[in-house]
Amino acid sequence: MPMNILVRAPDDPRQRLMALSTLVNTVGMGLFLSAGTIFLIRSAGLTPAEAGAGLTAGSLIGFGAGVVVGDQADRRGAREVVIAAMLVEAVASVGLLLVHSVWALVLVAAVAAVGRAGSGSARGAMIGVLAEEGRGAALRTYLRAVTNVGLAIGMLGAAAVLAIDSRAAYVGLILTDAVTFLLAAAVLTRLPHLPPTRSAAAAPDERRWLALRDRRYLGFVAASSVASLQYWVLVQALPVWIVLRTAAPRSTAALVLFVAAVTVALTQIPATRSIDGPRTAARLLARSGPLFLVAWVLMAAASAPPAWAAVALLLVAVLVHSLAEVWQAAGTFELSFALARPEAQGQYQGVIGLGHGFVEAIAPVIVIALCVDGGAPGWIALALVVTVAGYLCTLIERGAVRRFVPPSRAPSPNR
Repeated sequence: MPMNILVRAPDDPRQRLMALSTLVNTVGMGLFLSAGTIFLIRSAGLTPAEAGAGLTAGSLIGFGAGVVVGDQADRRGAREVVIAAMLVEAVASVGLLLVHSVWALVLVAAVAAVGRAGSGSARGAMIGVLAEEGRGAALRTYLRAVTNVGLAIGMLGAAAVLAIDSRAAYVGLILTDAVTFLLAAAVLTRLPHLPPTRSAAAAPDERRWLALRDRRYLGFVAASSVASLQYWVLVQALPVWIVLRTAAPRSTAALVLFVAAVTVALTQIPATRSIDGPRTAARLLARSGPLFLVAWVLMAAASAPPAWAAVALLLVAVLVHSLAEVWQAAGTFELSFALARPEAQGQYQGVIGLGHGFVEAIAPVIVIALCVDGGAPGWIALALVVTVAGYLCTLIERGAVRRFVPPSRAPSPNR
């Protein structure tokens, strides 16, 4: 799997450093996504309800920081801002070891949300600066593949910790998570300073919040945020569905997540090679919706048959879901840059992070209510919502082309 990434690594050494930092960072992400909540329950002594409430409340308090931090990345240079945000995330990770009450968790989760939102938007500004003219989609797709390699590695580590199930193992997981932020930040210190894309001494009109006044982009943020519910189907609803509603072994819940991460990592580049601009990105995003429908119907059908058939249905469903995720993620990623003003990429990435962060906070309630409690009709209803949201993104992209591209440069309808 790593060989697939290295063979297609970018030539620019700055992009290689960013990819390495991303890989290290997402190993920690994979560790926490797979076992962080279990740590809070098994080691910190919180109930499942307290852990869920604390994480959600903290995320809602801190997720809006991405817009402000992204604007600072545009004005001061993205490298330093990303490093600072990662240091905040490292502090929050260590702070988890001191959590023994829901209020302490809310505080730590809020700090973590500030760092996470800030590093995401500032990293977007960095991508905008480092992407070569005409090669932005290739770099973004490559980084998505690297991200999923890191997640898969982290998930394997988390599986070992869950198997040991001791305080020492959980403490080691949290400390490793903190170290990944420090290492990822250290890698970025080898990058040269990246010049700001907007000057703090610009005219007053240019210092306003460009992204928050861009109605077309805000519409794209709303639609793509709704479409991003698909991520939480896989990590929130599906494991509960497998354990409570199917005859498949409980270990299948971890198996399918690992298979999904590996599949996305291996297919991200070849499956999205056709993206050469916003039009093709929007086309792939729209095509992802029907694939999600197929995948989620298969997941719903896994509740009826015996264990072996349920496992087979779930594995096929996850493979289909992974291809749909690749298409949607790559399309959304490309459009999030293409529809933004280039001199304010950090601010724009902060705005899209704001929308997706809000959905992340409320997603568990939505996907579990529809998919687990609602059964097959709920799976289908959510698939239709995600599909419509994807098509709305396509319509917004077409409107942006009509509005901003002169007729002589407009893309051919047959493109």
